[in-house]
Amino acid sequence: MEREMPENSVVVNLSQFERTRRAQVSAETLSVLYGCRDLLIEGATRVLTRQSEAMENTLLAMADRSPLLDTRNSYYSAQGILNTRTNELLSACKDAYCLTFNDFAHNREKPAGAELLELSLVDDQDFEITLVVDKATSRLRYNCAEELVALDARIAHLLGRSDLSENDSPLGPRALCEALLKGITRMQIEQNIQIVLLNQFDLVLTTELANIYQSINRYLIDRGILPDIKVGSKSRARGTAQNSPAAAGPAPAMQGQTGGDMFRLFEQLAQGSSSATGGGGGGAAASLAGFSLLDSLGQLQSGAMMLPGGGRFELPLLEAATIQNVLRSLQQSPVMQAASPLDAVLVDAVAMLFDVVFDDAAIPDHLKAQIARLQIPVLKAAMLDRNFFSQSKHPVRRMLDAIATLAVHLPDNEAGNARLEAISQVVSRVLECFEQDIGVFDSAAAELEAMGSLLENTLEEIVDAGLQQDIAQIRQSERAELAPVIVHDFINRALKDQPVVDTLREFLRRDWAQLLTVDYINEGEQGAHFNSHVETMRELVWSVQSKADMDARLMLVRILPGLLKRLREGVAEIDLPQKLSDRFFATLVILHANAVRPNAQPVPLPNITPEEIEELAPASAATEAAPTEPASESAAVVPEVEDEFTLRARALNKGDWVEFHYDDGTFRWARLGWASSIKNTYLFSDQDGMNSFSISQNRLADKLRRGEAVLVERKSITESAFGKLMNLFRQKLGHA
Repeated sequence: MEREMPENSVVVNLSQFERTRRAQVSAETLSVLYGCRDLLIEGATRVLTRQSEAMENTLLAMADRSPLLDTRNSYYSAQGILNTRTNELLSACKDAYCLTFNDFAHNREKPAGAELLELSLVDDQDFEITLVVDKATSRLRYNCAEELVALDARIAHLLGRSDLSENDSPLGPRALCEALLKGITRMQIEQNIQIVLLNQFDLVLTTELANIYQSINRYLIDRGILPDIKVGSKSRARGTAQNSPAAAGPAPAMQGQTGGDMFRLFEQLAQGSSSATGGGGGGAAASLAGFSLLDSLGQLQSGAMMLPGGGRFELPLLEAATIQNVLRSLQQSPVMQAASPLDAVLVDAVAMLFDVVFDDAAIPDHLKAQIARLQIPVLKAAMLDRNFFSQSKHPVRRMLDAIATLAVHLPDNEAGNARLEAISQVVSRVLECFEQDIGVFDSAAAELEAMGSLLENTLEEIVDAGLQQDIAQIRQSERAELAPVIVHDFINRALKDQPVVDTLREFLRRDWAQLLTVDYINEGEQGAHFNSHVETMRELVWSVQSKADMDARLMLVRILPGLLKRLREGVAEIDLPQKLSDRFFATLVILHANAVRPNAQPVPLPNITPEEIEELAPASAATEAAPTEPASESAAVVPEVEDEFTLRARALNKGDWVEFHYDDGTFRWARLGWASSIKNTYLFSDQDGMNSFSISQNRLADKLRRGEAVLVERKSITESAFGKLMNLFRQKLGHA
C-alpha cells in the first residue's frame, strides 16, 4: 500500500545532493587550487622552454640513427615544429591544462555513458596514443613517487575527501600528460609526430617534475595544509611499489600470467625486506639523497657515475669478448644503498635472468658477450615498464630472443664474423640511444628479426639448390635396394592366376625384370618408362591367353604390332643376346597362334637348355645401375630401438638444427635439408649450406642417445629464463 507524503514534505535526490555538496567549494579553497595549478603549469612550461634546444638536438640525433625512413621523417618533423613553433605549442598545452583544471575545480562531470561512448569509438591509432600516455604517466609517477604521496594527501584533505586516485588528481602526471597531448593535438599535428613530441616532453619533465611537485607541497604547507606529513624512505618505497611503471597493475588480460605472478612475488619480497630493515638506508642512503636508481643507471650506461663529495663509481668494463654479470657488481655498490626495497628486488631479478642466460649452453660465448653488453639497458627497461615481466613479445625480450636465435647463422668464418659485427652494431645503437623510450628496443628487435629471416631464407635457397644432386643419389641408392622387391611384386601381380608357359615366365623374371629394375632405380614407381614397361608386360601376359571369342581375337590383332615393337625395343635396351632374343620371339609367334586357335592342336615350342641360358644371360642391371651415396656420417648399421630418442629423431622437420659432437671436443651445427620417405635417411648441411652429409634415422637416434648429438631448440631464451626465475623466487619465499 502506497503511503501518502505530507504536504510540506520535500523530495531530495541523493545523488544530486551529493554533487551539490561537493560543488560547495569555498573561494579560499579555489584560490589555493588555482595557486597549485599555476605552479605546475608554469613550472612545466618553463622547463620545456628551457630544454627546447636540447630536445631538438635529441630528435636530430635519433633521426640520424634511425634505420626506418618513416621514423626518421617523424623525428625531423617534430624537430622542425620545436624549432619554429615552440611558444605556440606550449601555449596550446597550457590552455588545454587550464581548461581541464577548471572543469575539475567546478565539478563539471562528463555526461553519463560518455566514457563508454569514447571507448567504443577508439581505433588502433587512438589506442596507440592511449598507450603512450599511460607509459609517460607511469614514468613520471615513478620518479615523483615520494612527492606525489604527500601532494595527493594534501589535495584530498583540501577537498574533504578520504583519498585521491590518480585519475581524480588535477595535479597528477596523468592530468598533465593528457593536457600536453590535447595541446599538441590542437596544433593539427599528425599523430605519429604527436607521439614523438609527447615522448620528448615526458623525458624532459621526468628529471624536473619532482622539483615542481616539491614547490607545490611547500606552497600548501605554507597555507597550513597537512604541514606535519612525514614522507621518508618508507613512503618512497610505497610510492615506488604502487605507482612505478614496473608496478602498475597489469591489464586484465595479464592477470594470472607468469609475469603478473612474478611481480607479485617481487612485491612480497620487497615488503619482507622493508620490514626486516625498517626501510632505512642509514648514512649511506642519506649521502645519496636526491639520486634515483634510474638516474644512476643512465650514468652507468654511459660509463661511470659521480657520487656526492666527488667520488666515482663505475661497473666493470664490458668488452665484446666479456661474459660477466655486472649487475652482481651493482648490487654490492653504494648506488644500491639508497634504492627502495622493490628496486633492489628488481635488480636481483634481472641479474638472475642474465645468470640463467649466461648458463645456457645453446648460446655460443660470442653471442653471450653481446647480450652481456645490454645488462644496464635491460634493467632500466624492466624498471620503467612492468610489461617486461608479463609480455613474451615485449620489445626487450624480442631483442634478446632475436640475438640468441641468430646463433645458428654464425659459422666460424668470414661470413660469420661479418654477421656478428652487424649484431654488435645494433647492440651499440641501443646503448647509445636508449634513455627511457622502449621503442629503441622495438626497432632493434625488428632489425635483428629481419636479419634472421633473411639469413634463414638465403640458407634455404642455397641448401635446396646444393642438395639436389645428393638427394638424387640417395634416392637412386635407396631405390636400388628396393628395386628387386618392387619389380618382383609387379611381375607376380601380372602373372597371378594367369596360365603362362615356363618359357615366358622365365623371360619376365629373368630378362624383362632387368629393364624394370633400371627404370625403377632411375625414375621410381611413378616414372613414365617404368609404367610403360609394366603395361607392356601386362599386355604380353594377356596376349598369350586363349581367345575364345572373336572380339578378343580382333583386339589381339589390333594391339599385336605395337606390342611386338615395344618388346623388341625393351629387349634391345637390356642387350639380350641375339640367340635368346630370336628364340623368345619365335616362341611368342607360336604362343599367339595357339591363343587364337584354342580348340586346335597346339604347336610345340622350341627348346633352349638351362646351360645355354646361363651362358648367354647378361649381368644384372640392378648391380650396374646402383649409384654411389654421398658422404655419410656413419656407415655402421644401427639396430632400431623404439625410445624417446627415436621419437625425437623421427619428429625432426626440414629446417631443424642439430649440434653434432666429436671425440676431439669439437662440434658443428647442421641443418636438416631433406628427409627420405623411403628409408628414413636424413641429409644435413652446415651453417653455410656448402657441405652436406647423410645419416640414417636410427644412427641419429643413437647419437642423441649417446650425447653425440643435441637438438638445437629454437625457443625463446627469455621465456625459458623467466620460468626458471619464477621457481627461484618461489623458493626464496618458501613456496617451493
